[in-house]
Formats: sequence, C-alpha cells, structure tokens
Amino acid sequence: MKERFGPADYRFIAICLALLTACVWFTAGNFYRAFPEASIDFRVSRADAQTRAQQFLDSQGFVLGAYRVASSFSYDDDAKTFLEREAGLERANQLMGTRVRLWRWAFRWFRPQEREEFRADITPSGDFVAFDHELAEDAARLDVTAEQARTLAENFLRTRAHRNLDTLDFVESSTVTRPHRTDRVFTWKERDFDIQDGTYRITVTILGNEVGGYGEYLKVPDQWTRDYERLRSKNNEAQIIDTLAMVGLLIALIAVIVNRVRRQDIRWRRAAIVGVIAMVLSFLSSLNEFPLAEYGYPTTDAYSSFLMQKLFQALLGALAWGGALFIISAGAEVLYREAFPDKVSLGNLFSRRGVRTKRFFLGAILGVALCAIFLAYQTLFYIVANRLGAWSPADVPYSDLLNTKFPWAYVLVGGYLPAVSEEFMFRMFAIPFLRKALRWLPAAIVVAGFVWGFGHAGYPNQPFYIRGLEVGIGGVALGLIMLRWGILPTLIWHYSVDAMYSALLLLRSHSLYFRLS
Repeated sequence: MKERFGPADYRFIAICLALLTACVWFTAGNFYRAFPEASIDFRVSRADAQTRAQQFLDSQGFVLGAYRVASSFSYDDDAKTFLEREAGLERANQLMGTRVRLWRWAFRWFRPQEREEFRADITPSGDFVAFDHELAEDAARLDVTAEQARTLAENFLRTRAHRNLDTLDFVESSTVTRPHRTDRVFTWKERDFDIQDGTYRITVTILGNEVGGYGEYLKVPDQWTRDYERLRSKNNEAQIIDTLAMVGLLIALIAVIVNRVRRQDIRWRRAAIVGVIAMVLSFLSSLNEFPLAEYGYPTTDAYSSFLMQKLFQALLGALAWGGALFIISAGAEVLYREAFPDKVSLGNLFSRRGVRTKRFFLGAILGVALCAIFLAYQTLFYIVANRLGAWSPADVPYSDLLNTKFPWAYVLVGGYLPAVSEEFMFRMFAIPFLRKALRWLPAAIVVAGFVWGFGHAGYPNQPFYIRGLEVGIGGVALGLIMLRWGILPTLIWHYSVDAMYSALLLLRSHSLYFRLS
C-alpha cells in the first residue's frame, strides 16, 4: 500500500526547508568571521610552478631528463601558528603573502636507488624560494677554503636569489667533512624582521665548490615553542582521558557482541555490508593518494619494493577500517534494534523497500537540514567564542588532496568513514548501552555526546576544552534527534558535513573539473 503525505508531513518538510534556507543564509554571510582563512594568492598553478622550478634547476646546469618527479603543497605549520598568535591574523596574512614566503609548491626529482636528487620550491605567486641538490655521501667535489665558499654563497644570494646583502646580518656557518668533499652551510637573517624574537633566516649550502642548496624559513623562538607545547599539553591530556572512555565503550561493545552471539542475535550480513563498503572506499582512496606518497619515497629502497609496501599498507588500512566498522555495526545494530523497536532497523532502513518509504524520505530531508543547522550553529558558536578570547588557527584554503588524480574520491571516504563509525558508536550503541548502565536516559545522552565531543580535543583550538564543548553540545542535540527520528537523519547529517568540508576545496578551485566533481 502506498504511503501518502498528510498535513503534518508537509508542515515538517516546510519547517526543514525554512530552517535550511535561513541557516544557509546566515552561514554564508558569517562563516569566514568564525573560521577565517589564511590568505594565499594563487597566481600560478601546480603545472606552471613545476615548469618554473625545472627552469631554475636547468639554469643551474642540472640535467633532469631521466628523473621521476613528485610534488606536494607544503608549509611550516609551526611558523604559521606563531605568526597568527603573535601578529594577529590580518598582519600574519600580509607577512605570509610577502616577506614570509610560507606557502610552497614543492617538487622533487629522483631516480630509484640513487642518492642524488633535486628539489625546488616555488611560491603560489611564482617566485623561486628554495632548492636542494642532494649528493651521495662519497661524491667528490673540488675543495675550497671557507672564505671562498662564503663568497660563492654571497654571489648566489645576489645573482640568483636576488637578495641585497646590505639588508642581511650573518648569523653562523657550519661545516661537515665528507670522504671526498667538504659541505658548508651559511646562515643569514633579515635585519629589520623581528616579531616576538622570531627571525627570518636565509641559508645557502655549498657542496665542495658548488652551490647545493638555498632555503628561507621563519625561525620560531625556542621559548615560544616550549610555551606553546605546554599550552597544547592540556589538549593532549583531555584527549587521552577521552580515549580511555572510548576504549571502555569499545570493550563494552565487544562484550555485547560476545553475549549476543550466544543468543544468535547478531545480524552479521548487515555488519559485513557496512564493513565491505568501508574497505573498498579506504583501499581506493589509498591508491588515489599514491602521487602524494611518492613525494616521500626513500631512494634507498627499490621502487618495486616501495610500490608493494604502499599497496600492502593500503590493503592493511582497508582491512582495519572494514574490520572496525564491521565490529561497530554488529554491536550497535543489535542494541539499537532492541532499545528502539519503534524505529526502522538498520537493515530494513537501507533495503530496497525501506528507501522508498515516507519515513526514509522525511528522515533524509531532516538530515540535509541538520547539515545547514549544524554549520550555522558552529558559525555562531565560534563568533561568540572568539569574542570571549577563544582561538583557533586559520584554515588553509588548499589541500594536497587536490594533487590526486580523483580528488572527489576523498570526499566519499571523508564522509562515509567518520559518519558511519561515529554515529554507530556514539549514537546507536552508546546511548542505549549507557541508558542501561546509568539507569537514566538524560545522563546517557549527555555522556555519549561529550565523550564524542572531547574526542576532538586534540585540535589546536584554545582554550583546550572549546572544541570538545562545541562538538559535545552538538552531540547531545544529535542524541535527542536520534531518539525522536532514528539514526538516518544523523547519518545523513554527519556524512554531509564531513563530505562538504572536503568538497569546499574543490568548489573553490580554479579547475572546472574540480568544481564539477
């Protein structure tokens, strides 16, 4: 018999759509007030940057024709954090876009099982900012005096790096004696750059009688690093305590599985489907990320061995994810089915018949609306928190996932794995289990929500509890929603939010392929 929508259903849909519209409008106008971004001026693409890097190495007399090339988008996260905390985001953005050339397209040319390789970095604005020529330990070069080596370094600074030596102060030099050459590193600092004792350093490496490297970096004060580590230690302590609570829940879940196996009450097939999907997505995602892994290939290993190792790691990771979601699904489904007999069970929910029901449709509408509501809630939360002194690092509007062949594949994995694992563990399992253990449903909802919330305490946000508080409040709300409408809306919400964070990178890209993806 076909289900028909009644007046209450239409009111529900209208309310969801109204909330979705209002929340999208609010979030669009205020998102970057709550979550500011680091400013990166992408004047050159990765392909253009690679061309410029190769042209620079060619001009140094290096022949790269027989070498493999790998790339990465890199930056010094410690330097970024230091500038944001000490100079403020507005000034930090100005510095990171001009004097502190933090953002880099990094390229590496290498040959398997050969020590000699080349690296070169180009900024998004197209400027050369670093290079390195790595030689074998016993490679021979002509010997020169320390004075001659420094003269070579200074000539490179003037002619190739376009540095005015009058604006630099010499800091130090270091020497390493190799079997058939002497390597020296000379370091300068910019004279008029000083932010809370942080200095901008310039290094030139001389390998025997030739220039073998150049680099620029922000030298973060050691005392600041120690102070920041002490500050971050509270985040780590909170996450360790929360991890112990999660382990307790996991032990309880396994105990439930063992007990229900005896009663032959586990729906193994449903759990296996969830696990297999996770396994396939994880494996394909790992294969898709191989170009990024290649950037870290150790040339001491055979390339075939490196390929096999990465393939094995991909399989191992896929098995781990598949096994984890298989176990979580098996334990969560049985308690959910028992505790909420009025809700559609997990297996029936995603059956051919289940997805065609009115309940599924309304749950999906609510899940999409929840995505917009949660983003609006996060935006408002951090606008208020930031005014009260909370701090979080600015988002970086680029990710190495854009260096992959199929960047949209990460959106699928980044949505599915956390949505299924966390919603099943902290909503489907934790709430009915804790209700039995604590004998009070409100306490079960709050504990489950905040155990999930403080699982995010390791983020760099300050004060240490702010991220756990924000996510924990959301977790309590989601627990209440599951009690009323079942697990489907929270699954759709979680998938949509996590997938959207990844998809935003594609939408902001200059590539039409990425935006269409």
